Amino acid sequence: MKKYLSTLALLGVFTSLNAQTNDNFKEFRPEGEKSVRSGMDISPDGKTVAIAGMQGYPLFIYDWKNDKILKKFDVGNWYAGSKVDYSHKGTYLLLQQTFYNDYSPNKDREVDFEIVDAESGKIVQKINKAHSVKIANSETFYVVLSGDKVDFHELPSGNKIKTLNIDKATNAVAISPDGKQVAVSHRPTLEQVKNAPTIRNDKKAKKAIKPALKYREMIAIYNVETLKKEKTVNELYDIVYRLQFSEDGSKLYSYSIPHTKMQVSTAGRQGYIYAIDMPSGTPSREAYMTLAPYEPDFKEYKDKEIFVVVSNDKFAEVVIYNLNNGRPLVKFNLAMRLGDAFRTGMGVDARASFAILPNNKIYIASGTKSIIWDPEL
Repeated sequence: MKKYLSTLALLGVFTSLNAQTNDNFKEFRPEGEKSVRSGMDISPDGKTVAIAGMQGYPLFIYDWKNDKILKKFDVGNWYAGSKVDYSHKGTYLLLQQTFYNDYSPNKDREVDFEIVDAESGKIVQKINKAHSVKIANSETFYVVLSGDKVDFHELPSGNKIKTLNIDKATNAVAISPDGKQVAVSHRPTLEQVKNAPTIRNDKKAKKAIKPALKYREMIAIYNVETLKKEKTVNELYDIVYRLQFSEDGSKLYSYSIPHTKMQVSTAGRQGYIYAIDMPSGTPSREAYMTLAPYEPDFKEYKDKEIFVVVSNDKFAEVVIYNLNNGRPLVKFNLAMRLGDAFRTGMGVDARASFAILPNNKIYIASGTKSIIWDPEL
């Protein structure tokens, strides 16, 4: 595997962005809405954004061009709100329960999910205590990772189609855009650890094997039709919390955070989003750092050759990286003065969510504040 930009070097470049300013933004409330927001996603046609509420506030569908709330749905009614993902054709919204601090350190995560009809707001399916849920781009089925199995279900009926059993499965599953493959995170075997490049090329490999077995994970790719394993990505990762294919399927992104016994950063809970070339399953050199204390939003934008991710530096922030080499370019930090918060009635919390608009601007939601940012790239 090609070497990434060193952690210290990346932290140095990342921190240097603190002094950078960018005044091309506006703060507002969507149609004057004063409720607290938790997550958001833009519709496939780019005309609306779905913005989830928290503390009992509803999710709303917002026409961002005309500053108009079109619909409100009483869904995802979890105290700390939810993440929101539109399905590929825009028929459904996938809501994932969130927490103010999204992780029990080092433990597999089980949360609740809802699949919602994006037109009517009706809850189509409720999935309780699952590690990960993904809707296929065809919108004909969805998968649920729970324990050591991935269950395939029809949409909208929810009828179970089949089950893929995976020994030592962990937290993350993803479906390729063509619906032919699923990627699943799992704990490695001794043989897999010994064959991983980071161990095989380590002169002190014997000392590294035991921690790798306890604290690292791997990613396997399975055929959806046959349920046979096609390949295992030959690299060790920290605890994997999210897998996400790129829109064209050429990349598989893996978001992971080190086990606390493997965490060396003093800057916060440092996580990385690693890129894997598909269909070969070869680890790529690109990596994008985040200090978010929860599962962050991230998205590639090939038109601009950028990668956008939520991070944290005392306050939530949105960081833009060069898509091709992982170097940070510019960031927007939601830091604000307490007096301004009282004066405007708009405040942020430790979390943020974003959507890339068709006009290349970035819509950021945090707390009671919305921001549209025109980054200088």
